[in-house]
Amino acid sequence: MKIFKTLFVLTVFSILAYSCSSDDDNNGGSEQLANEQNQLEEIPVPLDNLNSDISIEGAAKKSGTPGQPNSTMNLEIDSNKAEAFQSTGFNLKFSSTETNIAGAYLVFKDTDNNNASGYFDIPVSSFNTGKSDDTKTEKSLKKNLFSKNSTALVDGEYEIDVDFGSAFPPGKFCADLCIYDAQENISQIVTVCIEVEAWGGNASIVGEWMEEVIIEKRTISCDNNESIQVNYDKQIIDEETIIVFESNGDFYATYKDEYQSLDYLKSKESCAAVYEDEIEKADEKATGKWAYNETNKTLTIVQFKFEDFITPEESENFPNGDLAFDSDNVKVEITNGKLVLTETYDGGSEFDVVTYVRR
Repeated sequence: MKIFKTLFVLTVFSILAYSCSSDDDNNGGSEQLANEQNQLEEIPVPLDNLNSDISIEGAAKKSGTPGQPNSTMNLEIDSNKAEAFQSTGFNLKFSSTETNIAGAYLVFKDTDNNNASGYFDIPVSSFNTGKSDDTKTEKSLKKNLFSKNSTALVDGEYEIDVDFGSAFPPGKFCADLCIYDAQENISQIVTVCIEVEAWGGNASIVGEWMEEVIIEKRTISCDNNESIQVNYDKQIIDEETIIVFESNGDFYATYKDEYQSLDYLKSKESCAAVYEDEIEKADEKATGKWAYNETNKTLTIVQFKFEDFITPEESENFPNGDLAFDSDNVKVEITNGKLVLTETYDGGSEFDVVTYVRR
């Protein structure tokens, strides 16, 4: 089934491609500005920012240095590099086979190996294990742009949520991490170096884009042993998704939808497409920032505000940002004048492709 789905997505993508070429830079932003934004990422982050503009919920910030490694406790990281974002921060991911972890020590340092003035003592209760029982629906346009979330953790994997203040700049710094148990056994240190992405960074995607709508079909086997093709789950009256990338890294997206849901049982009985009488509507907007990773050609979108104009009580602000598109999983490219976003999930075995045209 996965092979079939992948083939189907590729087929849809091929159908959507233009048959004629166009100028990829048409209506784009300034290449000079994008290059300047990317160059900011190479500057070392000052110690002052490492001392005052980092916080970790539930952790104690202590002066001096943590205890020294004295054991062979297992601690591993997939990569010694991580990506972070201004006003947001990053998730420091690691794994361990230990079952009695009590916490972790985290020391930040600049690219010249100068330590910050203190360190964070982080209890295991502040680790993210991916086992949250929170069933609250995510207030994010991501559910309308992409349908999958690919950041789940497995047993033995952990994340520490590191938050930045509003003054934290783009640039580079590093962090030393070790874990400990209740008997004061301390693991060896692993070092991760972080690059804080500047907002923006790709002139070719700057502008206003509108999603190409694909009407998916499904087959219903009727009670009379015949079959019919119907719209997959709804009859669209009006649907529009618009995303806007500004040169300075600002971003917003709007989603409007008006539809009638498919009544599967009545359609099956009558062997004709039957839709609910009620017309359902959506009118939403997400506002935030975008960043382009020029090495991996990937896109990150962090939303700071979500607005639901039909159900205002569902609107919400995200002071530290809410990750809508993750650069680990979302590739971006301009193909024949179209903006193509490809998100992988399930370890890369499946993916979604969404295509936009300039508005």
